Amino acid sequence: MDTAVEGSLTSSVVDDVFFLVKKSIRRSLTSCSVDSICAVINNACTLLEEDYALVFQQQCKQGFPSGYLDLTHAYNAIQSSLQQGSIRLQSSDTEKTKANFLTALNNIETSIEYIETLDKNVSQEIQVNLGSTMTNRDQEKIKSCLTGFKSTISKFRQLLDFGHEQLKSSAIKPRIKPWVDQLLSVNHVIDEEEFSCYEAQDPFIQELNLHLDGFMSGFKDSLTMNNYQTLIGTLTSQVAQQFEKVILKTNFNRLGALQLDKEVRALVTYLSTATTWTIRDRLTRLTQIVTLLNLENLTELAEYWGPNAGSITWRLTPQEVRQILMLRTDFRADEIKRLKL
Repeated sequence: MDTAVEGSLTSSVVDDVFFLVKKSIRRSLTSCSVDSICAVINNACTLLEEDYALVFQQQCKQGFPSGYLDLTHAYNAIQSSLQQGSIRLQSSDTEKTKANFLTALNNIETSIEYIETLDKNVSQEIQVNLGSTMTNRDQEKIKSCLTGFKSTISKFRQLLDFGHEQLKSSAIKPRIKPWVDQLLSVNHVIDEEEFSCYEAQDPFIQELNLHLDGFMSGFKDSLTMNNYQTLIGTLTSQVAQQFEKVILKTNFNRLGALQLDKEVRALVTYLSTATTWTIRDRLTRLTQIVTLLNLENLTELAEYWGPNAGSITWRLTPQEVRQILMLRTDFRADEIKRLKL
């Protein structure tokens, strides 16, 4: 009976199921029997965790189609199918799988909100209806019974995490690597003239940000706010990790390090404007690597490391610091080895 709902990011199953669950629990409250209430709540939690969650689990296990995907085209297909009342017409199997997967993620996330609200409201209604008549033993029974909601929420959060992992492995990682790997083709041992040329026409970061913008626009209107923000957080972490790998394969002089600093600043600015959540923590290692590469000389490290670190919490080990400093062509290896870290 599950169908897409026009103008909604979730399908009909969410409202249908929770209408029945709320109706059943509220009806049990009218019995004023603690045992009856607990039996219905326990049964409801079991059904949500097993029968209901199983539907989404199966959809998530099918995964998000990998390989190259035209996300804008897929988004249009999802929207047209929603307008038709169900996800079935004028879309390929791949697009239908994508649409079903994204809807499942939204269903799971919305279900968590519904269960949290249900937990809160049922607790209040029990106190209003039975609070003055319950014995200590009854209160303990109710308290124990209501923990079932917490357990169910935990199950759905695990399911949501699994879904986002699927999205990361099939949709995010395969795209990020080739986009960031383009940095390898940009020379970072440069002179003043090349530095000026890069300033006039950026050879890398503008294109990367365009790729990221296109990727995110394919999901923005197809996911709930929380799911979309989680996607951006995952995307940011993957970009930072791949950026770090590429940097370790590159050599820099002072001007090349300045160019990298500009590139990373532009990336951080772009990603920060794309989300309402703070994502700078996911970029901390990357920005610290850039800081090290932009030292004018090795003695300057003492201003940032050790007792002079101040509010900086370094995410890099001493061994990693030496490895990064070795990327500077104008720093001597023997001096780097002698650094006290």
